Amino acid sequence: MDELWEPPESPVQRCSILHYLNLVGINTPYVESLTSHISRLAEAHSLYPGVLMERGIAPLIAKQYTGGNLHTIYSHTCALNGTGVMASDLVQALNNLTGHRQLHLLTMLPWVEVVPQRELLYSSRFWCPQCYEENRISGFEIHEPLLWTLKIVKICPIHQQLLFNLCPHCGQTNYLLSWRSRVGYCSKCQKWLGASRSGSLYEYNSVPEVEMQRLVWSANAVGELIASAPSLPTLIARENVARGLGNCVEFFADGNIAEFARLVQAPKNTVWLWCKGKNLPQLDTLVALCFRLKISVLDLLMNEKIETLESVIRLSPGKPISTRRSPDTRLADLDRVESHLAAVLLDHKLPPPSLEAASKALGFHRETLYRNFKELCRAISARYDQYEQIRYLRSIEECCEEVRQVVHRLHREGTYPSEARVSQHLTKPGYLRNKRVRSVLQETRQGLGLTK
Repeated sequence: MDELWEPPESPVQRCSILHYLNLVGINTPYVESLTSHISRLAEAHSLYPGVLMERGIAPLIAKQYTGGNLHTIYSHTCALNGTGVMASDLVQALNNLTGHRQLHLLTMLPWVEVVPQRELLYSSRFWCPQCYEENRISGFEIHEPLLWTLKIVKICPIHQQLLFNLCPHCGQTNYLLSWRSRVGYCSKCQKWLGASRSGSLYEYNSVPEVEMQRLVWSANAVGELIASAPSLPTLIARENVARGLGNCVEFFADGNIAEFARLVQAPKNTVWLWCKGKNLPQLDTLVALCFRLKISVLDLLMNEKIETLESVIRLSPGKPISTRRSPDTRLADLDRVESHLAAVLLDHKLPPPSLEAASKALGFHRETLYRNFKELCRAISARYDQYEQIRYLRSIEECCEEVRQVVHRLHREGTYPSEARVSQHLTKPGYLRNKRVRSVLQETRQGLGLTK
């Protein structure tokens, strides 16, 4: 694996056989998956992914599993985003072909020593229709996040809706990578998979609020791991898991493994094997354990000091047996603060309150809340930011429609619809600086035969 851990590419790139595409979402929880990158790379060359894999990549991978020949690995293409030899072989081949040096960040390879392969990845493709649609409308690069390929992730943490894996047009599932894969489109019927909530072909199922909170927490926890991968100086060692869990046993149960096992509802022998470094917990098990203890998965793997996400609380099988106070003594009523923030997160009123508004309502500084309730605060901020983004995109679309109407009206009146004249009739003339609005202006004029 060390050969994958090379310094980031320099600004001056050597000539490559295949196009050098920018990596979408790097340093964020929504970095694209390697299978998504291959689909985009194939489209950039006007090829099907199957052709690209078979003719361009397979010759570089002389393996028993036939490397890049998709016909023989369809049901195993999920492994291309994982931690095994299929992922590492493909990364090295694509590094050589494209000049990249960071393609391992599009897989779970950075966590190969601490995340077992079993039950790690979905065998079929999952997606969020609203993410697809919003990326298309806003002009962002359409991609499929690595987050969507992991079995522990059941929902889109942005829209807080279950991910889908059945095409609403043909009702079929998709492999992670197939001969005619195209990002955002069904590989079977080739129809667009994106959709907004209104008038959607998808049937959205509601999830109980308590379960939704757990799913959001889990997705964000894994997203934090993915986002942190570029900053890792080297591979995280397997020993980190045993040391981190050992610290948890010491902190939460005074070193008593049997008591700690009862706290996390796991077999005592299993916990003992984890703490001794004999076995590794699966990713879903590790995330569930951290959720129960209210600690960061990343902190457990990276740091020796254990701090809970809701101030520093020691747990017992039934209830907290002691509490060490935060320096801010006003946080004495931790349950009240947590309940209020949870209610803010689960409240479906529009517009959703910002973290600033929530902190003012509680009478605490925002940084104090974030320090003690990091995950809840992140989720509240993410929902508010997403709402603001959607509101802005809707405003842009409304402005586009207004531009079309103004152009047609000026044309009927015998006046050339110049940018200056059109802006005088717009509710928000400043939006003409937006690339999408300007393109609609140009397209509408061309549609009327105005090429001036």
